[in-house]
Amino acid sequence: MFDNYIIEIDDEAAGILIRSGRSFAFHALEGTFATLEGQVFADAVAAERAARKIRRMPASTSIQAS
Repeated sequence: MFDNYIIEIDDEAAGILIRSGRSFAFHALEGTFATLEGQVFADAVAAERAARKIRRMPASTSIQAS
């Protein structure tokens, strides 16, 4: 079992998962996925699913900093 994973969405690196005990912490590599920064996932599949969901969101519905 690996301690680190790179999550790629549509051939772009979205983030890196770093093992933290039995789970994985997400570290965003692209601003689109910043909302996942620091979130903890049970496995790489769950993290990839969350990243794909964000990628599918239209830009107008994404969270914007004020």
